[in-house]
Amino acid sequence: MKKKSVIAVIPARGGSKGLPGKNILPLCGKPLIVWTIEAALTSKLVDTVVVSTDSKEIAEIAEAAGAEVPFIRPVELATDEATSIDVVCHALDFYENKRSQAFDCTALLEPTS
Repeated sequence: MKKKSVIAVIPARGGSKGLPGKNILPLCGKPLIVWTIEAALTSKLVDTVVVSTDSKEIAEIAEAAGAEVPFIRPVELATDEATSIDVVCHALDFYENKRSQAFDCTALLEPTS
């Protein structure tokens, strides 16, 4: 992986019908999403850790844990029908078009997986 730039995209929607607030519920003393963020930040392979969310509360927790949250996910990508690939593409488009930053590799890290 030498000389490859890697972004880890962590999707964390605020609305959950099965288990409301699941991404920020405590697990062993930390919000669930923090475990995923910390794993990505400690990886020697990941350069950028971004959380894609539609929730201000999740965004605040993610930023406090060290992840980037440079945008709030659009409403159309915060539904039950929105796919993970659409969320990843939105994040990659943001970095490419708003920050002129492209990546060689992308990792999708789902907090609930």
